[in-house]
Amino acid sequence: MKTQNTFPVLRSDRLVLREMRAGDLERLCAYLGDFEVSKSLSSQPHPFSEEDGRDYIVQALANNTAENVTWAIELDGQFCGGFKAKELQGAASVGYWLGREHWGKGLMSEALQAVLAYLFEERALHVVRTGVFKENPASMRVLTKYGFKITGEAKHVCRARDNAELDEIQLQITRNDFLRLTSTDAST
Repeated sequence: MKTQNTFPVLRSDRLVLREMRAGDLERLCAYLGDFEVSKSLSSQPHPFSEEDGRDYIVQALANNTAENVTWAIELDGQFCGGFKAKELQGAASVGYWLGREHWGKGLMSEALQAVLAYLFEERALHVVRTGVFKENPASMRVLTKYGFKITGEAKHVCRARDNAELDEIQLQITRNDFLRLTSTDAST
């Protein structure tokens, strides 16, 4: 497994996944302050205050990129969501979100592909895991489209819903499955 000392900026056709900036605060608070966004996330509170936003950015910037990376997702020069890869030296996992105005445009599929390519090709990880609340079929479609397979179910706390325990579907993708899927896509 390879490590990284500098922040990994990723690019796709429409997106730049970059380090968080203080200038992202206003949009970050607006997007995560929307219950329709935060209700599908495990770790973000609702309401989401400006102090929560500052803490989010400080934590993101304090990450040791050998272990955790928090990307700001940028579209047309504007912050539109977040993507985190954590525990990169162990049982690696990912989580992500977009502001509601950006839903349904294929942006998260694009971001997921860029992050998985980085994790499997640059960082040489073998497995990446994630979880999605059962009531979030859009996220489930994004994950299965890129080869994630269901490995089980569990209960997981959602801070935005007063720490309610929700049903979560657990998924993972292996490096081999991702590389097979992307090489098939490239050859068609």
